[in-house]
Amino acid sequence: MDQLRIKDLEVYAYHGLFGAEKELGQRFVLDVILDYDMTQAAKTDDLTASIHYGELAQDLTHWCQEGKEDLIETLAYKLIDRIFLAHPLVQKVSLEVKKPWAPVPLPLETCSVKLVRQKRRVLIGLGSNQGDRAANLDAALAKMAEQHIRLVQASGRIETEPWGGVEQDPFLNQAVEVESWLAPQDLLQTLLAIEADLGRVREVKWGPRVIDLDILYIGQEEIYSPDLIVPHPYAAERAFVLQPLLEIAPHFVDPVRRKSIRQLWEAVEK
Repeated sequence: MDQLRIKDLEVYAYHGLFGAEKELGQRFVLDVILDYDMTQAAKTDDLTASIHYGELAQDLTHWCQEGKEDLIETLAYKLIDRIFLAHPLVQKVSLEVKKPWAPVPLPLETCSVKLVRQKRRVLIGLGSNQGDRAANLDAALAKMAEQHIRLVQASGRIETEPWGGVEQDPFLNQAVEVESWLAPQDLLQTLLAIEADLGRVREVKWGPRVIDLDILYIGQEEIYSPDLIVPHPYAAERAFVLQPLLEIAPHFVDPVRRKSIRQLWEAVEK
């Protein structure tokens, strides 16, 4: 991937745990690398197909100075968020925030943190069987957009019988493809927060719910952690998941089963 780099951008700002740091300020140094496709800009000399590094440097300076954070980790995270929001072309950001005047009474050149975030395409399953089901799905999608989770495409909505053996009302289900720079665990926590905000209460496993937001696939990544398993362990077994996925991603290949969504759907339908 093509890269734009800005190295050793000096900014005087007011971040730190100590009161004096927020009052007197100090020097910070930023190194940033943006990954994006420069082909069109290179061929056409079109600035709108590129990123103006002078304006980017000015924006970074302004964003760095407009707040006062305790941690440079927080500063770096917020700067990355602003970069992705301001520049949709960017696919990946690597940002190092250096703090050469850090209050450490030892001989050192600098203290720094480095964060790397990249955009991912994610397939998410949505379901609701309480209240106004369609309104619940709409509200979830709206809240995802507020968190800069960009909707790429969405399936139609289907009514399905509940899965898992718990007697309850039918579900309204949907699948969406989104783009997000959030790390997988961060994305999971964001979706859980949206569920809670919309009133979901987890009482009965596979029981009725106002809203259910499941991460089904994150590209071809495989994740096995106590909180998150990707691909979703039941995705290939559930017709209510595969049917809407078939509409928006029929040729997507499950990285574990090595079969396309169409093949998985055909197996479930037999």
